[in-house]
Amino acid sequence: MFRKIMARLTGKPPGRSGEARADLGAPAEPVTARPEVMTGAFEAGFVGEAADKRYPLRTLRIGEVNLASGRLVVADPFTVRGEDAPLDLELAPGRYPVDIAVADAGENGHRVALARVVLSPETPVRWTLAVTAEQGPATLNSGDIFGYGVDAGTAAFMDAGSVAWLAGLSFEESEVLTDGWQARGEALGPDLGIPYGFVLVEEVGPGGAAMFSSGWGDGFYASWVGHDAQDRPVQVVTDFAVITAVNIPRPR
Repeated sequence: MFRKIMARLTGKPPGRSGEARADLGAPAEPVTARPEVMTGAFEAGFVGEAADKRYPLRTLRIGEVNLASGRLVVADPFTVRGEDAPLDLELAPGRYPVDIAVADAGENGHRVALARVVLSPETPVRWTLAVTAEQGPATLNSGDIFGYGVDAGTAAFMDAGSVAWLAGLSFEESEVLTDGWQARGEALGPDLGIPYGFVLVEEVGPGGAAMFSSGWGDGFYASWVGHDAQDRPVQVVTDFAVITAVNIPRPR
């Protein structure tokens, strides 16, 4: 479900994260994307920061996601529900490249720090929080975000038609499908230099899904829309809080 939650400070493994809490009565201060990270993380030689840590990143293009309906859902593919709404974006039906930025976190392994779907080759000049049609950033308190929960250590860019198709499967059919995903995705991760990782791009019903490990694992993650100089959406990036990719307002 794409919902609202308090933003968590980035760059810390599970068990070490803090919270930026809202000051009741004060004007709301939004969480904002760091443009130099949203774009730089996918460029050669980028080094991400997380508190006192520095993580080199490398980019992998894992394939193209089939957005046959022109509607993009960001979700945990193993727990997505039929009522999960697509992002409020107008996209042409088609196939779009998907990249992951993998951080070398030393003894903590190789982690997918960010993932993006490239909607256009144009350069983003402005970033906004990704929302569904029912959500408004102006309703958020200081430090809050809209995003989605991950319970299976996996996130995805999915076609809305695929999400609806999955909802129509029986329990047995769904179990067979997801067992296959798990086997194939866990086999491909190490092949891409992500030990214990998961990567899979497949057709799912009438559309497709691009799936990948989510940062440190389960959590709640925001996505961001990059707009070009004509204010058209050109990228959607999900931040998995491995490196510091957003500005979180300080508690008052």
